[in-house]
Amino acid sequence: MNIILFHRDLRISDHQPLTAAADRGEVLPLYVFEPSEWEGSILSKRHYQFVVESLAELSKQLQQRNGQLFFAQDELEAVLGVLLETYESIHVFSHADSLVLDKVTKWVKQHTQTLTTYGLEPKKGSARGFKRVYETYMAQPLIPAPEEIHSPSHVPEILFTDLKKLKTMNSKGSKIRFGQQGGELQAVETLDTFLDQRYLSYMENLQNPLASSQSSSRLSAFIVWGNISVRTIFQKTTQKLDMIECDKERLQLEQFLSGLYTRVKICSLPQAEVTGDSKIERIWNDEWYLRWLEGKTGIPIIDASMRCLYKTGWLNFTLRGLVISFVSNILLLDSEKPSAKLAGLYLDYEPAIHDFYYQQISGLKGWPKIQNPVKLGRQLDPDGSFIRRYIPELDGISSKYIHEPWLYPGFYKLGYEAPMVDVIKAMKNARIQSKEMKNTTASREKKKGEAEQLSFDL
Repeated sequence: MNIILFHRDLRISDHQPLTAAADRGEVLPLYVFEPSEWEGSILSKRHYQFVVESLAELSKQLQQRNGQLFFAQDELEAVLGVLLETYESIHVFSHADSLVLDKVTKWVKQHTQTLTTYGLEPKKGSARGFKRVYETYMAQPLIPAPEEIHSPSHVPEILFTDLKKLKTMNSKGSKIRFGQQGGELQAVETLDTFLDQRYLSYMENLQNPLASSQSSSRLSAFIVWGNISVRTIFQKTTQKLDMIECDKERLQLEQFLSGLYTRVKICSLPQAEVTGDSKIERIWNDEWYLRWLEGKTGIPIIDASMRCLYKTGWLNFTLRGLVISFVSNILLLDSEKPSAKLAGLYLDYEPAIHDFYYQQISGLKGWPKIQNPVKLGRQLDPDGSFIRRYIPELDGISSKYIHEPWLYPGFYKLGYEAPMVDVIKAMKNARIQSKEMKNTTASREKKKGEAEQLSFDL
């Protein structure tokens, strides 16, 4: 039996495993809800909601082609075992970048079955070599969705087709009312509106807290859950570029494509854990952590960002870096819990990208990025429109005080929290620690170099 194992590729267009399996005859499209993936993990109810929405649309698309999408709710190895007992032999089709590929590969080898993968392989060799592979892959024709899919009439009882039969998964967090809805049609529409008009102010509004929610592509969640392929985005954007003569307009899309390449490159790297040698001495304070998490730090741009994230599941890249810098390099809190919580809040959570940037900003890799949230808040949101949208307590005060409301004469009548830390003092402390660590590291490197030179001389 040919098995299409859907995971983070919830679409039918430009889906080579699906088309290849359909060409071979009878095919069983399958999505497995693994308790180990959804219960007690980083993934949250908002991710689950997005996936279920995507699967509902995918199921309809397959039915329109006389096929059927099947679901199972168990660990993947157990489901594959039942399928093997039922059909005696199975051939699994999957994308090469699937997060469950290692698990499937191990099971297939143990049971002497067949696995065929398609798409970009994880990064091997030099950066220049990967770029050639990337460009070659992006230039290949898009794979059309199969016109007809022949699904088996007999399936084991472990499988079902009605999403209403799903047992409740004890995922963390809560659903969101104002986030993006999952599905291939939503993804295609989002790309089309971006290339039609929204891209025109892509670079200008890239850091603007409110405007970026419109002028950014907003494709990240659809890419993460596979509602649209990166190759589709690349080729449609390239086609649009070929039609544009204005240099300024071309620059917007060229910058967008550059970011797309960076994204794919980071995802192709071996996934790293959020660990490393901290360049600052860290502490843990439950009260501080909860105030940061709930948007009650008393620092308006931080609180507005966290409340926005809770409500929508999205922040632009600059604000993402700022909330990480604040919790890691101003409050000096240990990274594990804040990183996991942010991952659960971002609707577009991609493990490789999230971990990469968290380590870069917090100083687990390289040196910590220490940012002044008040100063940066003024630059990003000078009139306070973003802050007022998400912090109604500050709606009535002028732009003069919006970033430092504690200076407002009637501050204690606003019902807004006082700052939990003195930002300037906290930054100074972090920089002193970071500088001391740099000096210590430099001293160690110098001694190491002297020892190596002595060894060489001898």
